Amino acid sequence: MGIAGIALFLFGVGLILVIVAPIGKRKNNRCSAQTQGTLIDIRERYNSDGRLPSMKVYSYRVDGIEYQFKSTAINPHADKVGDACPIWYNPKNPKDAVEHRYSSNKLFNILLIVGIVLLVSPIIIAVLAAAIQK
Repeated sequence: MGIAGIALFLFGVGLILVIVAPIGKRKNNRCSAQTQGTLIDIRERYNSDGRLPSMKVYSYRVDGIEYQFKSTAINPHADKVGDACPIWYNPKNPKDAVEHRYSSNKLFNILLIVGIVLLVSPIIIAVLAAAIQK
């Protein structure tokens, strides 16, 4: 029971930190205008523990001005240098951009709920296990 509880707890933390947190609801709402961009570079990254997610560099134009931004997020539209892809940017500040805009917050809410359930499930398991042993 202890190992299962720890596993569920760690999976819940991972789900919230790795999947849900990067969704960035506020930035998603700010970046409401779209333009065409290009993936111009992929930089492999490493630390002492091994390989980190690749840093991708995107280029895009707004009103004739070229901008670039970096991201480690997975882009469903571009996976190799030279691929064209939609770029979502903040019309009030075109330097603020994302490579993928989430059209619905349903996924965010579902993943958040699942992550929270997995975080509290080890406590529930421990309480039930203690009650059964008595």
